[in-house]
Amino acid sequence: MTLVAPLPLQPASLAAASLQAAFAEFAASTAQLAGQDAELRLSVEQLRADLAQAHTRLHDETRRRARSEAQLGSMFSGAPFGLVSIEDGRVNGFNAAAAALLPGLVAQAVWSLPAQWRRHGVSDDYSTDRGAEARIVQVSTLLAEPGGTTLLLRLEDVTEATRERTRIERQQRLAAMGRMTAELAHQLRTPLCTATLYASQLAEPELEDADRQKMAGRLGAQLVQLDALITRMLSFVKTSVRDKETSAIEPLVRTQLELIAPLLAQRALRLDLHWGAPDCCIPVDRLQLGSAVLALLENAMQHAPAGSLVSVSCRSRGHRVEIAVADEGPGIAPDMAARLFEPFATGRAAGTGLGLAIARAAAQAHGGELSFAPRQPSGVCFTLSLPALPQV
Repeated sequence: MTLVAPLPLQPASLAAASLQAAFAEFAASTAQLAGQDAELRLSVEQLRADLAQAHTRLHDETRRRARSEAQLGSMFSGAPFGLVSIEDGRVNGFNAAAAALLPGLVAQAVWSLPAQWRRHGVSDDYSTDRGAEARIVQVSTLLAEPGGTTLLLRLEDVTEATRERTRIERQQRLAAMGRMTAELAHQLRTPLCTATLYASQLAEPELEDADRQKMAGRLGAQLVQLDALITRMLSFVKTSVRDKETSAIEPLVRTQLELIAPLLAQRALRLDLHWGAPDCCIPVDRLQLGSAVLALLENAMQHAPAGSLVSVSCRSRGHRVEIAVADEGPGIAPDMAARLFEPFATGRAAGTGLGLAIARAAAQAHGGELSFAPRQPSGVCFTLSLPALPQV
């Protein structure tokens, strides 16, 4: 039988040292945990403070948005013009003014303008009916998505404003006619006196047949000149747009080019054509606007040196279409620039000064404008700018 010797007992001092080390480690761990707990408590307090601030900001933002929505709702409801909100092609909301202009308007209905509304004048005006009860409503987009989808429409009754504008334009025309009377008399006097002289000579019995035919021809030429002057004068006086139809702009310009092409060829003038608006359409009185384009072409032809270049271009710019006619002539004298579009203002001895006045009157009647700019090294460019129909 083998006996195992017992381990020797550790001294009391060594046991006490181990216990003391363990206690010190425990104390250090406790202190570390206490520090971490304090940091955690600070983090929690900070999070609570941040959350309280966020909650306060959210509450303030909610109240601000509520006030804004209430203000917008009040503005939407009380606006003096019609507002129609559209979502996914359906009526999302509308105000009282819109309901007055569109009595059949209902929420969630598919949006469309009434079928009986017809375009009136410029492209964003519509006539609601025919006859004395018709109103003129201007329709415009206030808000749209990037793709072009309409979100908010503005409808405004501009009947009275349109009538007042027409009345003022008529008064301006009458005033212009008054100023033009003396100059018109001067323009008519010479061919009329010449025609009277030829007519009196035709009555002489001793006049030879050959001379009588010659005098009759000269009399006829003077009468033709008088008729042409009166016709151009009437073209200037015309202010309203009649027989309006939707027309592509380029065929209209080409038609006028075909009319004047023989005269351009006679002067050996070369044409430089640029067509940049193939699908652009405008609501137009073809006869009136055609006369305006022809007047610009005649003006370029009359001032361009023989053998030079006449440039004609059509281009789309935003919601407008521009017709530009440019020549390489001497340009516009400074003393003529200020009164260039006045009737009978001309720098040519044989000119009547009505062509550019007619062109500008036609532009204004279509809601457009006529402007000019010098070219380098010589010449001038006239630009006729007109509102175009939105492309679908």
